[in-house]
Amino acid sequence: MDNLAASLCMEIKHHSQSTLCFVAYYDSNQLCTIKKFLLLVIERTLKHGKHSAMNAHSFDELLEELDDARGRRMPWTQIASIINQIEKTPVGKQYAANKEQFWEMLAKKTAYTRNALQRMRSTLIRCTTIAEREKTRLKEVLGPQSAEPNDLLDVLGHFHSAELFARIHSADADVAIELLGKMRNERVPVTRIKEILSEVTNRRHSSSSSTPFVMPRSFFHRKEALALIDEHKSQLYGGEDVSIYFKKYEFEFVSIDAVGIRCSEDGALQLVDGFMFLTGSPLKNKLGFQNLLSDIDYRSSFFRHVWLCRSSSFRWSTEDIIIATDVLGIDQVGIIEVDERSSDIRVLRRPKGDNRPSRYSLTLREIMRQGIPDFGMV
Repeated sequence: MDNLAASLCMEIKHHSQSTLCFVAYYDSNQLCTIKKFLLLVIERTLKHGKHSAMNAHSFDELLEELDDARGRRMPWTQIASIINQIEKTPVGKQYAANKEQFWEMLAKKTAYTRNALQRMRSTLIRCTTIAEREKTRLKEVLGPQSAEPNDLLDVLGHFHSAELFARIHSADADVAIELLGKMRNERVPVTRIKEILSEVTNRRHSSSSSTPFVMPRSFFHRKEALALIDEHKSQLYGGEDVSIYFKKYEFEFVSIDAVGIRCSEDGALQLVDGFMFLTGSPLKNKLGFQNLLSDIDYRSSFFRHVWLCRSSSFRWSTEDIIIATDVLGIDQVGIIEVDERSSDIRVLRRPKGDNRPSRYSLTLREIMRQGIPDFGMV
């Protein structure tokens, strides 16, 4: 029996570096049974350890596949798919728990910006969801055998086309499906897809604001005013693709009513503007005006441009504000006036210059941390 016990201990040491302790009362037959049982436990433990090692190795392999993905022109769908796989591995889950570290690691590995990678992953998820929801219509447009996500992605092709398509589908699914039919048969330029997105977006805002907006002199309806500004934002930005978010972002050192954001094709933040709604009672005095100028000056240090949104009945005239900001050298301020009777907007002053203010980097960092819904940064 002693020899058998010694043999068992030797086999345990041989199979595992772990320390295994147990207490049992046994005769010779029981010891044989225990030995078989323990060997089975050890075998399963080793298999589990091997499986864990394979998962860790899979993480390394997946990460290695992304090495210089941008330089190697890896398809965006492949990049997004690998990121999804990485997040599902045990090691990936540990990294993903710290979003900052996770996306910084991927950005460094792929040579893409964090924003671009998040947009790729989000677009893949959105297109996959669309393919699942629109199976019937996809078969009608792409063919009876074409109802899988890959079939949709093959037609969409380039990342920017796919991203714009997903945004169009969110605004108007019928228009998106019609566009898909055209993309199947002919090349549709990205510029045209952007135009379609602007059309459906403007149409949505128009329908939502079909009821005339009448703004009482005593109160500035921020949300409705922003809808008007968003509808007519071409007056501010021309043809640039800028998204405006109302009360979406919270900043540690500054408050702002809304922000305007534009990203480049590679996902880099190109601009972050602030929108400040001028409100208050009709009472006016010198101290109140000084406080207003202080608020404007402070906020201007965080955003590329700050658009002051005022009603025509606001307590201080546009001329007073323009003169004061010119004297103070607050050049990046623009002024928008919303007419409470006609629901029109007018640009009364345009910002001057595009120099980054002193605290702009703090704003960019916070935007990146909180994410951009339209571009998948969530």
